[in-house]
Amino acid sequence: MNASNQGTLIMRLTYLTIATVTVAAPLAAQDYRFTKEISQGGRVEIENINGPIEVVRASGRTAEVQVTKIVKKGDGNMVKAIMEEGGNGMHVCTLYLSRDMNRKSCNGDNFNNDSRNGNKVEVEMRYLVKVPAGARLTVDDVNGNVTVTGVDVDAKIATVNGDVIFDGTGALSLETVNGKIIGTFRRASWEGTMDIQTVNGSVELTFPSDLNADISGETVNGGVDSDFRITVEKGWGPKSFTGRIGSGGRRIKIETVNGGITLRKH
Repeated sequence: MNASNQGTLIMRLTYLTIATVTVAAPLAAQDYRFTKEISQGGRVEIENINGPIEVVRASGRTAEVQVTKIVKKGDGNMVKAIMEEGGNGMHVCTLYLSRDMNRKSCNGDNFNNDSRNGNKVEVEMRYLVKVPAGARLTVDDVNGNVTVTGVDVDAKIATVNGDVIFDGTGALSLETVNGKIIGTFRRASWEGTMDIQTVNGSVELTFPSDLNADISGETVNGGVDSDFRITVEKGWGPKSFTGRIGSGGRRIKIETVNGGITLRKH
């Protein structure tokens, strides 16, 4: 091969390499930011469809929700985040505009297809939520992990395909279908029954060593391991138990199908 042909080949390879890199590069993200002053006892509600949700403690009374949109396929304009405000609360959700491009409400169905051409839309919405002290939190996701840290009021956390990682004082419920649940509770201060459920995943919960609670747990394909002494009420087995820790009182209900149950002290 002569020098001229070698030069032409190098130029072609260089062009192909540049073109490949250009095609493979991720599409630009689009950000949303919502804020609202939330007083003690107010509510912060988050709904997402595809993408993780991370919740942390805000430094003051302002709740803040940052959403990063990453378009993977289709028209990214078909997906957006909006905020609905209440008197002492905020509701931020992800919307698919497949059926109504002018939709402005969290109520309604979401479909990941573009009705104009029938093509699928793949968009990831990544949420970072800052919640003031004393605010009540509700999180619902479909495809994504949910991580919550520093919440001091009983929370309701749910996803379908993803893990739930919780670190706070108490929860009303921690739920997933395909994922594990890891909960760390700094104080045993929740009200009523705390409901912990998954189908395909393990449950690992850590409580203060002076925990007092009535507790039940059930697994189909998994074992039970506890650092706490449990006074058995209805029998203890490798798959289920019902009993009391300490003097009882608050209730804990744990259910999984494919995974073990672990109770730890801190």
